[in-house]
Amino acid sequence: MIRQRNPRTQISSPRLTKKAKQEEEEDMIANLPDELLSHILSLLPTKHAVATTVLSKKWTNLWTSASFFKLDLDDRLLLRPKSFTSMPNHASLFANFVNHVLGLINLPCVQKITFFCSDSYDSNLINSWLLVACTSNVVEVDIRIPYTQNPIQLPQTLYASRSLRVLKLNANIRLDFPPDCVCFPSLKVLWIKVYNQDGITFTQKLFHICFVLEDLFMESDILNKEREVVFTVKSNTLKRLKIECLVHSFDIEYSFVVDCPNLEHLDLCDDLLAKYKISTDLKVLDDAKICIGLPSADYGAFELYFEVKHSNRAFELLEALSNVKSLSLSGCTTGAVSYSYETLEHTDSDENEDGIALRIRLRNFMLKFPLLRCLELGFRTSESWNILTLLLHSSPNLQHLILRKELNGYSVGYKRFSYGMPKGSVPECLLCHLKEMEIWGFEGVKYDLPVVEFFLGHAEVLQKMKIYVQELSSDEEIMLSEHVLEIPKVSEACQVEIKYEY
Repeated sequence: MIRQRNPRTQISSPRLTKKAKQEEEEDMIANLPDELLSHILSLLPTKHAVATTVLSKKWTNLWTSASFFKLDLDDRLLLRPKSFTSMPNHASLFANFVNHVLGLINLPCVQKITFFCSDSYDSNLINSWLLVACTSNVVEVDIRIPYTQNPIQLPQTLYASRSLRVLKLNANIRLDFPPDCVCFPSLKVLWIKVYNQDGITFTQKLFHICFVLEDLFMESDILNKEREVVFTVKSNTLKRLKIECLVHSFDIEYSFVVDCPNLEHLDLCDDLLAKYKISTDLKVLDDAKICIGLPSADYGAFELYFEVKHSNRAFELLEALSNVKSLSLSGCTTGAVSYSYETLEHTDSDENEDGIALRIRLRNFMLKFPLLRCLELGFRTSESWNILTLLLHSSPNLQHLILRKELNGYSVGYKRFSYGMPKGSVPECLLCHLKEMEIWGFEGVKYDLPVVEFFLGHAEVLQKMKIYVQELSSDEEIMLSEHVLEIPKVSEACQVEIKYEY
């Protein structure tokens, strides 16, 4: 006799089996060995690793056994509503999170520490976190915290650490160098933000004790009212230097002295043409990026009221960079250089009965770039366009030229100007070396075609020209293509490519 199965059992059994199979598949990760799970967690951002505690009991403390290479203490990564106003205790929640993590994580394994706080925290609390987190094994420390009235202190263990290679300090940090101690013996990369004269003094001391420093990024945001601020960068090992200077008052005189004979990369950015003195011992510079001066600055007014030849400084800086291989000048910089180069007359709009006129004589500076291979020039006005010929004649071995129109953010709307025809004799670089060229911000046949005609007609070894066009109608696009194809090219190998930026 064959026994029949219960029909209900026959119907429900497949469903139970399918559900059990699905649960088993979903729990495959949890069934992995704890050692493997800990390794996986160590690859996640700290916040995501800690969040696994809500999955099940098995995951509750699993993250604490992970050997984290990187510790991210970033209040932007917390799970929170989109609106900060709906979560007023966000700072306290983050503080509890940090205390919890630092109390349980395997700190000796951490090599990179990132502290990023978008909210304000008590400096004593931050000091306590750093004291716990920064062990002697850490390789990189990145601190980005809003300005605190009381400076933040670095743990003493960092000063003597032989493992520390990278130190990024975007906060009000006080450097207390311990006496009779070799500080930062292995430090190669330093990013630091300076708020006052004390910060400058402490930072300059670093160059006397950091014997292997190669990369320096210094951001100056001076809040005090010193009449003169002088920052000296002196290092025989430094290869990369970036300086960003934010000016809060035109009454402050900023000066940067750079004495780094082995420098390879230079990046300068300020909004009021600080004074730069570059050592004459500077060897070959691989590249320099210069963005100095205000976009809409009236240098005639500056020289009249502040009695300082601000515009001259851009020219003097270029003179010191004669050994550069690749040079990039922003529209602000070309504006200052062109003002310094040309003879101009400015009359104050509020002149008195006698009249106030400021005459700028022609500055007979000599620019020479014998090693320059790549030149990028930004332009904001048609007046700054006048220095193109000067720079081309100064760069006899130039191979790559980039011309870029820049939007003037200080103006209402976009002030249109044309790429004109370079004046004077044909520069040597066009006859022998210029092979590639890019033209950005091209606005059509009516405005910018003459510059295309000039270079196609005189660059004898040009191989490629790329034209990046701003928004045109379909008819204008066809007209542009037809005109470009009709332009005679002195270099038969030259290929012209038109790209549209929309």
